[in-house]
Amino acid sequence: MPVPAQNQQYENFIIRYKQNTHGGFDYESDETFQIVNDLFGILYVPMQEVPELELSSYSYSSIPRCYTYMDTGALSTSGVTRLHNHPYLKLQGKGTLVAVIDSGIDYLHPAFHNGVQSKIFSIWDQTLEGGADGRIPFGREFGRQQIEQALASENPWEIVPSSDTNGHGTRSAATAAGYRIEKDNFCGAAPEAEIVIVKLKQAKNYLRDFYLLPRDIDIFQEDDIMLAISYVLFIAQEQQMPLSICIGLGTSMGAHQGEGPLNEYINSIAAFTQNAVSVPAGNEGTARHHYLREFGPNDTEDTVELRVGDRESTRGFMTEFWGDSPGSYYMTIQSPTGEKLSVSTALKNRTQELSFVFVETKVLVNYVPIERRTGNTLIFIRFQHPASGIWKFLVEEKIPGKSRFHIWLPVRGMISDETYFLQSSPDYTVTAPGDTEDAMTVTAYHHRDNSLF
Repeated sequence: MPVPAQNQQYENFIIRYKQNTHGGFDYESDETFQIVNDLFGILYVPMQEVPELELSSYSYSSIPRCYTYMDTGALSTSGVTRLHNHPYLKLQGKGTLVAVIDSGIDYLHPAFHNGVQSKIFSIWDQTLEGGADGRIPFGREFGRQQIEQALASENPWEIVPSSDTNGHGTRSAATAAGYRIEKDNFCGAAPEAEIVIVKLKQAKNYLRDFYLLPRDIDIFQEDDIMLAISYVLFIAQEQQMPLSICIGLGTSMGAHQGEGPLNEYINSIAAFTQNAVSVPAGNEGTARHHYLREFGPNDTEDTVELRVGDRESTRGFMTEFWGDSPGSYYMTIQSPTGEKLSVSTALKNRTQELSFVFVETKVLVNYVPIERRTGNTLIFIRFQHPASGIWKFLVEEKIPGKSRFHIWLPVRGMISDETYFLQSSPDYTVTAPGDTEDAMTVTAYHHRDNSLF
């Protein structure tokens, strides 16, 4: 049977385990509790022992957010290759370790070996069955010796059965630290660096169901990314090497203020001079997945129009409303047929179910007047089997004065291009963890016309 971290019958919670009001306690990792760092730990609880997930001011940050792939940019036009042969710099990554936390790697690709020797120091594959061994909490780890044995074998997959079925991780690793391949006119940014790889496991089904995310696309959960960072930090410390971490993933969940466990963890490690963390800004600038409205003293009402496509009707989607503090926001949701239902502000942490008569749509709403980490108002909305057409959010601010609110849809890949705001805003669309204060956030662009995504 898979360990709890991989078992679909266990739910994962990110907790701040050192904030213990009952005094000191010596915590140790085991199958049901995994320490990430001095602040965060992952708790694995059997599904039958916890009630149905209820979003509240105390639990929003403890439920792992879900991430998916962001685009990678062109290397040659970024100016990196000019630094390789600079007479004084000659920056090619020698003596450094590059970590790629993604979909895995094709370790047989010539960008990562010279026929005999591999530049990959180790691979932690979270998707393979296996338990804790002192270095990893679950999955399997393959060192350089095993990888080189696989390279020399007629059937390498018997020795190192880890692959990259998507290719995103392989492209990211090659771009970051691939060997020079003259015939293909290719070279990674740091061709002399060594590589450590973490292949993330897929997000559990209960999280996909909670966030109404597709079952058939690659989605990864926050706690697994945090454990991956902890692993590559351990390798870098063990080898006494400076570390550059590359995370090519993003999400629009959260208040976009750099909050959340993963963001906080990245901030804590990026503060050390031997560590660098590179994250993407995302591809949401032109996606029309964000709505922004600012209120004034005499302007306290707004109507938000959201076009919902046919593809969302089979499963649904989620969206998050974040209102700046202090504020008192009231919302009414209007279906494409004109039927209006109000969101209750009195249920606090309980889930409200809105059932429309003329469309077969249920809307689940959690109203959190003061979300614990940000202090802002959160209205977490899940549309189950939504009817296609124009849905409207009628928003009213009950406290006159200057305030604003945002609404974010999931990132591209988690929702179809048919669903978008009619009057969207491209501002505040940098994805998490790209909004982390101390990370290096990189945007992708079309090198032919230098237009930003």
